[in-house]
Amino acid sequence: MARSFFSSWRPLAALLALAAGLALAEGPGAAAAAPAKAKTRPAPNPLDGIQHRITWRTTAAELLALVAELQVLRTPAASSYLNYWQAYAYYHLYFRVHASQPAQAESYLQSGIAALEAVAAPNSEHLALLSLLQGLNLEYSTFVLLPVRAGIAQRNAEKALALHARNLRACYALAIHDYYTPKIYGGGQLAQRYFRRAVALPDKSDRNPYAPDWGKADAYWYLARTFAAAGQPDSVRHYAQQGALRYPWHQGLVNLAKKP
Repeated sequence: MARSFFSSWRPLAALLALAAGLALAEGPGAAAAAPAKAKTRPAPNPLDGIQHRITWRTTAAELLALVAELQVLRTPAASSYLNYWQAYAYYHLYFRVHASQPAQAESYLQSGIAALEAVAAPNSEHLALLSLLQGLNLEYSTFVLLPVRAGIAQRNAEKALALHARNLRACYALAIHDYYTPKIYGGGQLAQRYFRRAVALPDKSDRNPYAPDWGKADAYWYLARTFAAAGQPDSVRHYAQQGALRYPWHQGLVNLAKKP
């Protein structure tokens, strides 16, 4: 789950290492067979099923190993989703250490931001995640730079949505930014609308097999919370129960759904 954007506001996996054994071909009556040509199987693609390797149950050690694995593979010609998933791993690492190691948490955010900013032509998914990381990083900003950096995070969410209006995570990023922006600075105007839109959109908007499909569970949780803040318990119950039915592992939704 995303945190507040404001403080007072508040072993490399087996890559290219699978080699087939040599097969010796023996013909009838042959004194000695010549070795057959070695056959190799293609190396496993580290992006296959990668989202399942980055969950709230993934340990910090496993996330760090994945970050190192993806870093080795990143080249200008490689898929930009290597950058995306590396940044997403840093996003998760931030939450693992935020409370106990704030300096390390900030470092993880900065590393994730750098990975996404290195993408020459970012798509909607890159920009949505970049906005989320930049928003979290506002906690470590100086008061003077805070409005500027907050504006950059918001604009990246808006760009993500402009590039793909049906991207769940673009809606989520824009809603999160508004949700955590104090009302005195214009917050609270868009969150409910965009969380509602997020839960209505398909989980995946990019046909690329390595594109993400996460986010809807948290969008349900935040949507229910916006109705709780507005004093609308029936709507809280409706969306919490709807979300908990679909995502029974999300304890926040389950807890909200149980409230009278």
